[in-house]
Amino acid sequence: MTTAALKNTRSSASFWCIEDDTRDCVIARRNVLAGLWAGRLLGLSNTELTAYAVEVHMADFETEGDTDVVLKVANDVSAGGLPYSEDQIRNELCGFHREALRQSGATD
Repeated sequence: MTTAALKNTRSSASFWCIEDDTRDCVIARRNVLAGLWAGRLLGLSNTELTAYAVEVHMADFETEGDTDVVLKVANDVSAGGLPYSEDQIRNELCGFHREALRQSGATD
């Protein structure tokens, strides 16, 4: 492999790592925003709210995709007596994803 080809390979690998990291940061921020939103709906105190946002974020590691986050929030708000469907929560999650993208772009 030539030096130029090696250099291009390294910069491509570096580019993809940065993109993956950015995607992961946006998803993590989205999950925390969703947890804060749901926690406020549930009337959690500041300390409980922070812990709950972390729980929602950690739920995302259970399965691929965002279904685990949606189900966590749906089950919790349902247990709290709040009438939110999974579709409504998924719509909120989409809004939090847009907000997370906006916030991430402001910090880059």
